Amino acid sequence: MNMEARPSQFTKGEDLDVAETPKPAETIDEPTPEKRKGRQGRRMVRTVALVAALGAAVYFTYPWLMARWTHVFLDDARVAASMIAVSSEVSGRVTTLPVIAGDEVLRGQVLATIDAASVSQELKGLHAQVAGIRSQQNQLRAQQDLVRAQVASKLDAARSQITAAEAAHAAAEAALDNAQSQFERVKSLAGRNVLSAQQLDDATARLAAARQQARSAAAGIETARANLEVVKADKAQIDVLERQIATLDAQIEALTAQIAQKRIDLERREIRAEFDGVIDSTFVDAGEYVSPGTRLLIYHDPDKVWIDANVKETDFRKVRVGAPARITVDAYPDGEFQGEVVRLGEAATSQFALLPSPNPSGNFTKVTQRLPVRISVDQQYGLLRPGMMVEVNIDVAD
Repeated sequence: MNMEARPSQFTKGEDLDVAETPKPAETIDEPTPEKRKGRQGRRMVRTVALVAALGAAVYFTYPWLMARWTHVFLDDARVAASMIAVSSEVSGRVTTLPVIAGDEVLRGQVLATIDAASVSQELKGLHAQVAGIRSQQNQLRAQQDLVRAQVASKLDAARSQITAAEAAHAAAEAALDNAQSQFERVKSLAGRNVLSAQQLDDATARLAAARQQARSAAAGIETARANLEVVKADKAQIDVLERQIATLDAQIEALTAQIAQKRIDLERREIRAEFDGVIDSTFVDAGEYVSPGTRLLIYHDPDKVWIDANVKETDFRKVRVGAPARITVDAYPDGEFQGEVVRLGEAATSQFALLPSPNPSGNFTKVTQRLPVRISVDQQYGLLRPGMMVEVNIDVAD
């Protein structure tokens, strides 16, 4: 067979384009009323579903949005209480520690005792010293009474002596006056030679004797008065003894102060609860030696608790004292507690940090600060315990 190539039967201009080959027109069906109603129903269902979805979204998000506008929500709050750390005020060995963590205690109940034997002995010694000083005082008072009685007797005797000396002086003065008168008469009669010279000499001697007797009586008065002054000087011994008694009183007062201090020390060795509470933790055991300042235990009053929360500074302006708050506790998610804002902090918590955060490099990153807020809450059956995490919703709507 001859396989020679044959020229094409079509010329170049006569090439047929298959794409340009006309196609038969498609037949477009007009929608029937049933199809039209179906389309409208589907559109309505979609519209209703969209509206329902929007309504549900608004219904479920509206409370959340309103809460964000009218409430301040805090999720880092904690239950707080006054945790009282009981420390030893004296040195000694702990003899008893009758409580452990979790025990409930009443006011006045003994929490711990510290050995008091040495203090008791010191108290006995101080009491003995006071008794000895009081004995010395009694001896001095007895001596004082004796001196007082002796001085009184001597005073009476001295006054009597003065009285007697004054009487003798008066008698001597009278005798002197009589001797003087007789001398004058004898002298006059002797001058007229009525009496002899011997009689004149006798009268002169009697006058001289009377004068000496008067001087002696006057000296007796001075002697009696001097004796009175000596007795008065003896009376000063009473004052000296009184000062000695006063000195012993000062010693007794000093010892009494020491006794009072030892009694306080003795009382401090028996540590009692200041209020009804519950023991949180103990740090020593019976038999251990403690010194002043050693912590023995911690306890708190379970009826006096509150909530401590830290509010962002951007929300702090919304919070007011007296604002109500709803509290939920992580430990009791199904319960709710009611509270009230009772105190607003005066400084951000960063101001109380142990390690400050200076900015020496100049690269500053603003961090939202937090300020403390205290919220009161009523204890219910002892459920709220210090340290529990709680969530707080504070109503800030005016």
